[in-house]
Amino acid sequence: MKKKALIIMNPCSGTKRANKYLTDIVETFTVNDYVCTVLTTTKRGDGTLYAEKYAGKTDLITCIGGDGTFNEVVSGLLHSGRKVPIGYIPAGSTNDFSKTLRLPANLCKAAAIAAAGEPFACDMGQFND
Repeated sequence: MKKKALIIMNPCSGTKRANKYLTDIVETFTVNDYVCTVLTTTKRGDGTLYAEKYAGKTDLITCIGGDGTFNEVVSGLLHSGRKVPIGYIPAGSTNDFSKTLRLPANLCKAAAIAAAGEPFACDMGQFND
């Protein structure tokens, strides 16, 4: 049985380079037995909304974007109260968090890790609200 992957993509992140690799990224997930749903963000907060709304309907949430998009997706998942693995394909300008995780800058290599890599725990925090 195929697994479900939700891909949340910010098409405006960084230099918009993720747009030209989206088909390759989806193919990577497909060959790893995922059926993909791709949602693109159009405004601030969309990543949070999508992650929270669909967390209970997917086996994996993958973020394509920068640190801000990743932050939104993590926030949405935390608000949902569900435990779903998150993949991160860094496509922003700086990608500080992905560098901390030692993720490759190559989007297709990062997609392969998100689709087939081993999950690991990562501490998250919250300030104020």
